[in-house]
Amino acid sequence: MQQIFAQELRFKADDGSDYPDWEEKKFSEYIKLYRGSSPRPIIKFTTKESNGVNWIKIGDTKNSKNYLIESVEEKITIEGSKKSRKVFIGELILANSMSFGKTYLLNIEGCIYDGWFVLREFEKFYNKDFIHQLLNSDFLQKQYKTLSAGGVVQNISSEVVYSTILLKPTLPEQTKIANFLSAIDQKINHCGSQLEKTQDWKKGLLQQLFV
Repeated sequence: MQQIFAQELRFKADDGSDYPDWEEKKFSEYIKLYRGSSPRPIIKFTTKESNGVNWIKIGDTKNSKNYLIESVEEKITIEGSKKSRKVFIGELILANSMSFGKTYLLNIEGCIYDGWFVLREFEKFYNKDFIHQLLNSDFLQKQYKTLSAGGVVQNISSEVVYSTILLKPTLPEQTKIANFLSAIDQKINHCGSQLEKTQDWKKGLLQQLFV
């Protein structure tokens, strides 16, 4: 990833020709941020009812793999959802606190509180899988840390995010890069699953040995 985003490793078009040079502009030129919001006091709007709306918080990232959010721990009422920001399956959300600057893909719909930005209006510039990889790369993370005021818990404002520099290859090259990196992610997931099964097998053997 470091070689790709430093443009030391480049892909070629199907006919063997070189792709054009990449554009470099501010985040604000390519993507719009919309901040989440919370109904207050939140305790009045949380619910365990089946018709509750998924309440997506930073804490829900602990169960994510490859920056994919598929489940939540809490729900809010329909009334509460009207006071929040609705998000949908397939959208990208960026953490502005705690999980600091990481961008997650949603496999659920629901509402986000003000610890998140949802990224929109970028489709004519970016392949979603490519921008997801780019936003979680060292190239962006280093910019966030340089531009933001650090503390025990770091926070990034929309001004900080908008002032970062994004790289923009052509869409065909973005697709090739995204497919390449996604294939590696799939292999990592497969290896991780094998490792977990082997650890469980070892644990079972140990229990049998020492019973």
